[in-house]
Amino acid sequence: MRQRNKRTVIAMATVGLGLGLLLPGGPAAAQAYAGGAHPAPNGATSADSADGHAADRHVRGVVVSDAPLHVRARATTAARVLGTLDPFEEVGLSCQAKGGRVEGNNIWYRLHGEPGWVSARFVHNYTPVQWC
Repeated sequence: MRQRNKRTVIAMATVGLGLGLLLPGGPAAAQAYAGGAHPAPNGATSADSADGHAADRHVRGVVVSDAPLHVRARATTAARVLGTLDPFEEVGLSCQAKGGRVEGNNIWYRLHGEPGWVSARFVHNYTPVQWC
């Protein structure tokens, strides 16, 4: 493995561990996530809700930016700003689409239950997000 690839793997593992420690439940949630179970914000897996029935069809995510994240009218930074989301705020995600690039990432998430799009670069999704 080339030196650059080794550094990339180490950096990704470090970021993954850091994000895992930020998930609800702390290190236990990170361990469950690494084991293949994707924790939902309430601690249930993506297939279960609190009462044991199928979970709502939207995905939950958390804002991972250092500053308020702009919610846009379309999936591009050139679109009108509709509002902002605070760092570490949990959001519902309806679907994903390709749009304008933000720091090398061209995926955007449509918010669930409210108008607008956010760059996937600054939102960590708990489970896979379907395509629009």
